[in-house]
Amino acid sequence: MKVDMHVHTINSSCSLNPIRLLKKLCSKMGILPMICDHNKLTKTDFGIPGEEISTDRGEFIGLFLNETVKDRDIFEAMDKVKEQGGLIYLPHPFDEKRVRSLCRYNILNDKDFKKRVDIVEVFNSRCEDNRPNELAYEYAKINNMLMGVGSDSHFPWELGNAYLIVEEFDRDNPKEFLKVLKKNNKNGFKYYGKLGSPVNMLCSKLSKRINKSGSLRIPKLKFNKDMIRYL
Repeated sequence: MKVDMHVHTINSSCSLNPIRLLKKLCSKMGILPMICDHNKLTKTDFGIPGEEISTDRGEFIGLFLNETVKDRDIFEAMDKVKEQGGLIYLPHPFDEKRVRSLCRYNILNDKDFKKRVDIVEVFNSRCEDNRPNELAYEYAKINNMLMGVGSDSHFPWELGNAYLIVEEFDRDNPKEFLKVLKKNNKNGFKYYGKLGSPVNMLCSKLSKRINKSGSLRIPKLKFNKDMIRYL
């Protein structure tokens, strides 16, 4: 099965991924998304609930969550994820061009931090070049951490840019997911990933302005075999 570990919905202010459309796209592509909106827990009937949590020392993702994490101290926030039985996933940890990436906060080599981490995102399709992904891969290898990938999709056309290929697992069981992920990592780390366009980052900034203005309009969409066409 295909698992995209980092997907946003319209509940993130920088995203224009309508939930209904996202559900249709995931079904069409055969992708199980992990929904990781910024500082919000979005529960759906087709994805695994998570949250991209902004803290005083950068952002990380909590997966398999039941409740929103509101703590802004990074260690307290990570502990709240663990208390829910969730997993801690480090998104784009070495992308210096993002203001909340962990590499900007001198935290990645902290012993108390590393012992809480479950998975490192070693491919994020929204990085402008592949160097941050390469550094994340090296970090995961050196620290013997499990590796994951995510499209970081903020827009419909970004879905499918990155996903893991793993065995089926119980979607309500984070421990079972860790088992299939560990098997994936040991057997050649099977995933698909391609970098998207840097223009998408500019689109996210525009999305924030649109959402703040309250004048958001979602265009109608029509499907055919090869593409999504905006009418």
